[in-house]
Amino acid sequence: MHVYNAIVMGAKAASANDTDSSFISQQSNLQILRVAGLVFLFARYESEALITFKEGLVGGPPQLRCSIVKYACQKQWPCLHCYKLKDSGGVTTKIDGNNDIPTLTPLPETQDRKPGGRRSSVIIGGVIAAIVVVVVLVTVYICLMRVKKSLRQTSEAASSMPSPTVEMGRVNTQHVIAFSPQNTRELTLLELEQATQNFSHNNIIGEGGFGVVYKGLLQDGSIVAIKRCLFALTKDFVLNVKQIAHVHHIHLVKLIGYYEDSHQQLLVYEYLPNGNVGSHLYDSEGLPVGRLNLWRRLSIALGASKGMEHLHSLVPPLVHTNFRTSNVLLDETYTAKVSDYGFCKLQTQVDHAGSSSNVDCFLDPELSFPQNYSEKSDVYSFGVFLLELICGCEARNKNMLHPDENIAFQAKNRVDLDKFVDMTLGYREKHGARRILMLALQCVDATSRRPSMAQIVLQLEQIQREIAPMYSQFNDEIGAVTLGSELFQ
Repeated sequence: MHVYNAIVMGAKAASANDTDSSFISQQSNLQILRVAGLVFLFARYESEALITFKEGLVGGPPQLRCSIVKYACQKQWPCLHCYKLKDSGGVTTKIDGNNDIPTLTPLPETQDRKPGGRRSSVIIGGVIAAIVVVVVLVTVYICLMRVKKSLRQTSEAASSMPSPTVEMGRVNTQHVIAFSPQNTRELTLLELEQATQNFSHNNIIGEGGFGVVYKGLLQDGSIVAIKRCLFALTKDFVLNVKQIAHVHHIHLVKLIGYYEDSHQQLLVYEYLPNGNVGSHLYDSEGLPVGRLNLWRRLSIALGASKGMEHLHSLVPPLVHTNFRTSNVLLDETYTAKVSDYGFCKLQTQVDHAGSSSNVDCFLDPELSFPQNYSEKSDVYSFGVFLLELICGCEARNKNMLHPDENIAFQAKNRVDLDKFVDMTLGYREKHGARRILMLALQCVDATSRRPSMAQIVLQLEQIQREIAPMYSQFNDEIGAVTLGSELFQ
């Protein structure tokens, strides 16, 4: 401002002193005034722009938020191009049709979206996905139960079909050679020693008519029961094994392999984890433990009867000769399977002498000689088995005072059969238990009045249909399984 006043005053003084100056000097004075005005405007523009720029740096945010304001000069100077700010935060705008003057416009602040709507959408989506997963799982479970039930029905139907006719005792050498090793194979002694930890006492799980029984693990991962007979060897061992290996049924324990040398013979069976039926009926003193309800006991009896009926249906009939509760084994679903069948020539420790009830409670008392053992003798043994199932006691237990007294003797002389029924069974189960007791008494009756195994199967199926409404849950699903002891603990 002071510069401008000084210039104007100087010009006026010059004009006053020389009023007679020429036209050229007047034009020069006017030109000087114009230049002075332009210099003043340029200086003011520059200072205000600098002040605005400094305020943006000191008090503002990191981004430049100042604007260059247009002044009332019509002439735009080319030197203003040097003040164009090339900042990513600014935008060059057009002022009065001229693109050369930059204008710094502030960027709009980004506003964060409220998370409320987004969070609710995530929650709703998660709930819908969980519902879909639950529906899918329930549908898959129902389908699996239906398939399992269908497979069980198919298996039971197939199990009642007899195996190919086996001419027991008529197998020639040529037939034995042609036997398929897929069913029963000859194992090596090394395999059996490794499976039983060199026949360790820790692996012994029982002892039967053929010898000591070991629990073993084969190289293919199969858990097996290995029966070992030492020194008291029988003739035609391999031939008899081949004959028995042809017999197949769901209620018969499967024979897997064998071994024989000069001083021992071994039989390898499938291993059933729930042991024999007796271990679920009574304790070491032969008294009831109450682990099985009537439905389970009846299912076991029906399975064992189907296995025995299949043996008797062969041509010629295969007589068990050593049927007892300890030879009825249970798998992981409590399906009953008969073991030790067909070894009447191989069993060296079965006592047939005396034909007395105090020798063997399962032995037919009307049997005079072992050679006369028949299907009716097996029926008697099965009758004693039914008596054990219903009363829950061992055929001979600590309550037997007289040497000739056994469970069959007590049942025949019992006036009130309801008191003979296992006390651990419920009141509603008494009627079905009484029906099974009546069938057991028919089996231990005189030889001429004993039913056949086929007739026993039919009667047990009839009893099962009668009591089925009381145990509807067992028709769809098997209860919890109690597995046997772990291997090699």
